Amino acid sequence: MMDQTGYESDDDFAKVVAVDEALETAPGNDATLARRAQLEALRTEIANLREELAAIVAGTSRLAVTEAVIALETTQNRIRDHLAPVLIAAGVIGYLWGASIRRR
Repeated sequence: MMDQTGYESDDDFAKVVAVDEALETAPGNDATLARRAQLEALRTEIANLREELAAIVAGTSRLAVTEAVIALETTQNRIRDHLAPVLIAAGVIGYLWGASIRRR
C-alpha cells in the first residue's frame, strides 16, 4: 500500500523487518555488523530527509500562494487606480475585434 510520500508501506516494512531479524540471528562477523549499522544510519538519514523535504514543499506551496495573492491584489489596485484608461483600452480593443470579425 502507498503512503503519502509515494513509497510502499506496511507490507514492505514487514518484509524488511523480517529480513533484518533473519540477518540478526544468522552468525556474522564484524563486517556484517558494520554494514548493518551503516544501513540503519542510511535509513535514519532517509527518514530525516523525507521530513525535511515535506517541510520544504509545504513552505514552497505557501510561498507560491502568497505571491499569487500579492500579484492579484497588485493587478486589482492598478486597474482601480487607472480605471478610465483601462476601460478606454478595453473599448478600443473590443471595437477593433468586432470590426475585424465583420469584415470577414
